Amino acid sequence: MNKNETLHYLDQLGIKYEIVEHPAVYNMAEMEQIELPHPEADAKNLFVRDDKKRDY
Repeated sequence: MNKNETLHYLDQLGIKYEIVEHPAVYNMAEMEQIELPHPEADAKNLFVRDDKKRDY
């Protein structure tokens, strides 16, 4: 699913969401420099894949 398909799917299911776009950051210190609408909910995520870059 691409971004537009994902948003359309959420709309069809009646799921409310908010989109906040910002430049990429690589640590919490960089993230503190970005003005976000809900700073109390700041979090890091982790994207994991295998060594062959096939399984995510």
